[in-house]
Amino acid sequence: MIENLGPKSGWALLYGAALAASFCPMLFQLLFATVVIGILGMAHGASDLAVVRRGKRVLFLSGYLTLMVLCLLVWQIYPAGALPVFLLASAVHFTVEEPSQSGWLRRFALGLGLVTIPAVFYRTDTALLLSYTGSSPHSLASAISVMHGIGILCAVLIFIPALVRKDYRTLTGVMSLLFVPPLIGFSVGFLILHALPKTHDRRRALGCENYYDYLRLTWPILCGALVFSLLAIIFVFPEAQKPVRTLFTLLTALALPHLLITPLFESNENN
Repeated sequence: MIENLGPKSGWALLYGAALAASFCPMLFQLLFATVVIGILGMAHGASDLAVVRRGKRVLFLSGYLTLMVLCLLVWQIYPAGALPVFLLASAVHFTVEEPSQSGWLRRFALGLGLVTIPAVFYRTDTALLLSYTGSSPHSLASAISVMHGIGILCAVLIFIPALVRKDYRTLTGVMSLLFVPPLIGFSVGFLILHALPKTHDRRRALGCENYYDYLRLTWPILCGALVFSLLAIIFVFPEAQKPVRTLFTLLTALALPHLLITPLFESNENN
């Protein structure tokens, strides 16, 4: 099934689902974001263990799992502080992971833009989305104003060069961030501009001829992430009264170790 999913049918399915989810209640938008970010988008992170030297894997896993649990605790105790840390760490990661040949201006614009561009045309929606995480309205008002200004600048810096180069992938990613409701727009933009290119790079670095081979290599980690998420939902969030906060918490717990721990242990052969 994976092998037979051609590019056109795959993109049509993604955009069709994104468009449909944009007109649906928040619960369906959350479902879309969970699939796109949590499953498709984080496939490149599932190979983290494979890029670490065998002699360092025990220490790597110890740090990785410790940070995952710490993320859960911080979101439970101090969600207002966990959110900006997650957003800032994500922006730094997107910046650093962008190829150096792209130039520092594009790297910064893309890294910050993935986080801030959704606030350009959806300030109220972005503020409402982030308020579900437990952040105070006063701090959010200031944060959204800053995100709005930075988002406009980043969108211009990314969009105009991409238009000149006829880089349709980048144009599509930026337009998704700009013109689609924030949760859906970020999900699609993250997938197009960061996750899929990095998964492609990881697949080639690991010597996998196709994505089927890559999934065969990484399926234990993907399944482990799924089990971790299910256990967290059952035992940490049993009432599930705040699904948006639950999603952000799980994304932080799964993403932050990938952002912070993996670069410390990654073999130079895979860089």
